[in-house]
Amino acid sequence: MIATADHGHDLIAREQLLDLTDAMGPASCREFVGNYVALWESRYERLHRAVTGADDAAAMDVVLSIKISSEMAGAMRLAALASAAQQRLVRSGAVDLASMLGVIAACGRETMACLLASLD
Repeated sequence: MIATADHGHDLIAREQLLDLTDAMGPASCREFVGNYVALWESRYERLHRAVTGADDAAAMDVVLSIKISSEMAGAMRLAALASAAQQRLVRSGAVDLASMLGVIAACGRETMACLLASLD
């Protein structure tokens, strides 16, 4: 099982990780979480490029990827940010997400560190 001590209790939903462990088994859960963490930088870079390039379709693709994978990994704060970005994207387009990039990046860094610590 993934260790879910008090690492980032407001970043990670402990129950979600435990459910994932029960559903997938400990080894598969660790692999999924490890892959999720490994993909974070490329997801964020894709989001940044889509926003700076005002590419609504690409931004939606990556926002949904972040939201869904974050929900599965128990990264609930990051999932909520992605959901807010999705709503803003629908209302105003990719350009309007620029003000969210710093918050998403910071939350992503904290979340990935927390998840990596939970793998120990």
